[in-house]
Amino acid sequence: MDDYKRDKVMVFNDTGEEIRVALLENNILSEIFFEDIEADKNSGKIFIGRIENEVTGLEAFFVNIGMKKNGFLRFKDLVGLPNEYKRGDNVIVQVRKDGNSRKGPQLSMQINIPGNYTVYMPYGEGSIGISRKITEQSERDRIREIAEDIMYETEGLIFRTNCQGIDRETINEEVLKLRRIMHKILLDYKDSNKPGLLYSEEDFVDYVLRERLDSAVSRIVMDSKELYLKIRRKIDKIDFSPVLELKTKDSFNYYDIYLQINDIFARKIDLKSGGTITIDKTEAMTVIDIDSAGNIKGENIEETSFSTNMEAAREIMRQLRLRNIAGIIIVDFIDMYNEKHKQAIIELISYELRKDKARVTIVGFTELGLLELTRKRTSPSIDSLIYTPCPVCHGTGRVSAPSVVYNRMIQEVEDSLKELSEHDIKQVLVSIHHNLSGYVTPEIKAKLEEKTGTKIKFEFNWTDPNTYNIRYKK
Repeated sequence: MDDYKRDKVMVFNDTGEEIRVALLENNILSEIFFEDIEADKNSGKIFIGRIENEVTGLEAFFVNIGMKKNGFLRFKDLVGLPNEYKRGDNVIVQVRKDGNSRKGPQLSMQINIPGNYTVYMPYGEGSIGISRKITEQSERDRIREIAEDIMYETEGLIFRTNCQGIDRETINEEVLKLRRIMHKILLDYKDSNKPGLLYSEEDFVDYVLRERLDSAVSRIVMDSKELYLKIRRKIDKIDFSPVLELKTKDSFNYYDIYLQINDIFARKIDLKSGGTITIDKTEAMTVIDIDSAGNIKGENIEETSFSTNMEAAREIMRQLRLRNIAGIIIVDFIDMYNEKHKQAIIELISYELRKDKARVTIVGFTELGLLELTRKRTSPSIDSLIYTPCPVCHGTGRVSAPSVVYNRMIQEVEDSLKELSEHDIKQVLVSIHHNLSGYVTPEIKAKLEEKTGTKIKFEFNWTDPNTYNIRYKK
């Protein structure tokens, strides 16, 4: 796997109204960030919360943080014991997972404040975490020694991949900075009594650089001189030096990123081999299906299936990052009967996971040959932030068959005229969708008028194909 070389480029685009950032691997879009969308996310933000009520059965408090929906604070995410808190108490909480249309955000009192090299946990009680991507035992031992030297007993630290090779003084300076941030949060908390925001991350550019800039990035491209100067100041402080390029025109257009953005919203994705991937999201999980389609490479069916599945596996892991898909993920690969081929798929996915900042767990193949994955959710997927459910089909992607709506409408007209027989109804006006134009013929209209003894007028001006509107005139 390691012979697969990655040319990683970070592209900043300043529209004047917002900044957008794309990450490219070998000129292929792997992640994208929009300033407006990121600003709407609450994951990582710290709030003053007020406990509204306790739900013992769920072992949680519902907490008002000044948003439309109360947050959900589980007992296991408290600092201290549940009996130390009561309704009306103010607490400092951090959003761990954004809410959605059905429920509020998931909260925690176990605060995490991220830096470039570490994540500071003021209530960590001596816990030390080291990125799994730091594999050399000597380096892990060095980092642990630094942690034990600079930490207080009540604190905790997580050492990020970027801290590899960073000296003790630099790490200590960052921890001191993060301590000062927490001290400021505590002071602001004491000065306020109203639920609301206490602390948010630094600005958008700083956030993206902190979370995505690493030694694998060879170039940073931007189309704004202001951005160029800001990023140059930032990278002067790091121990690797990506090349900076300032474009005079739209940097996204230069790298054909606009065309690739369409992939984020496509249900079906074509593979170079001729195969396809189909992605369907449900409330409970995301289901991904692979089809060999036009791929005829390989000496036999097994080899063709395996080659298509290998290509699809790499593309699927890119799509998970690109779309920010999380939760339970089921992949229906083309049937493979060779266990070595299945193991090769898992090895490829494990390799691709190195590129993903989110925690992904490979559960394995089920008895039916489906691969089960989970990807940690902290914020909504990008399509759910850009799109809202269709008001007609309510997100199902389907509408009622015209024949079903027609029969229901005719029955309702007949039944309602029977009920209103004593009210001397002269005319019925029925507004319907144009889908029913082939059903409501002059002959049908004449038969219905004869049967009900009432003049009926159909108007094809209703916008919802699932419903209709009936009015009565005396």
